Amino acid sequence: MTRHSIGTRRAGRAAIALASAALLVTAASGSAGAKPRPEPPAKAEPRVAPRVPQPLPLLNRDDRLPEGYQDLVRRLMARGPGDTLGDGVFTLAEGSFHAGAFDEAGGRYADFAQRFPRNLRVNLALERLLLMKDGRDFGDEPLRIYARADLMRAEGHADSAETALTAGLARYPGTKLRYHFRYALAEIARDKGNHAAAIEQALAVADTSAGSRLAPAALKLAGDETLAMGGPPERASGYYQSLLERFPDSPLAPSVRERLLLLRKKMQL
Repeated sequence: MTRHSIGTRRAGRAAIALASAALLVTAASGSAGAKPRPEPPAKAEPRVAPRVPQPLPLLNRDDRLPEGYQDLVRRLMARGPGDTLGDGVFTLAEGSFHAGAFDEAGGRYADFAQRFPRNLRVNLALERLLLMKDGRDFGDEPLRIYARADLMRAEGHADSAETALTAGLARYPGTKLRYHFRYALAEIARDKGNHAAAIEQALAVADTSAGSRLAPAALKLAGDETLAMGGPPERASGYYQSLLERFPDSPLAPSVRERLLLLRKKMQL
């Protein structure tokens, strides 16, 4: 083999090696400069519909408020300047009453009622005057017991008031204030949730032989407590009906009449 042919082979091999290297560099550069493939879009999570509360059931016709009722309540709740004018005089009268100074208390209650007829406590002042007029027996001792018990209730000592009234009733069973004692005991029992005791005391006040002016309020209390304890609606209706028949002109009659009509409608359903 001649030197020329050997040189030619060597040159060919070098050319092939150079070409291969060039191809590798081109491929590497092409792969380095190539743009990355875009990733497939992520699947959107399904939207969850918001939970909407179920609509309230429609009210029965009897349970709807009368038209204009809310406006009437707002007007009644709006207190004018005359509603509280004279509260200081009434507070002084109450202090005299609870202290047992009944003559002084009577003068102050009368002055309060005459000077401030629009005050919301006028009815209570008149009730105090009637109470002191009718209850001056046994040397005013039952009246003092009642006044002390009333103060105890106002201060939140209902149990002490109940004890005082019960003892006073046992000591002076024939006092003119015995039905006031019993009605106060009925209210205390009602506030304590003792429905049966409240009804018992209220019915003693509402008895026809009692002749108490507290009878209308006692009949209403008996009816309300009968419903509160889950008693027969017919029995509560009887108490309400008795109030309307015996005391048709009572200030309690309009509200009791409405309650009685509603109660009878529900009994017919």
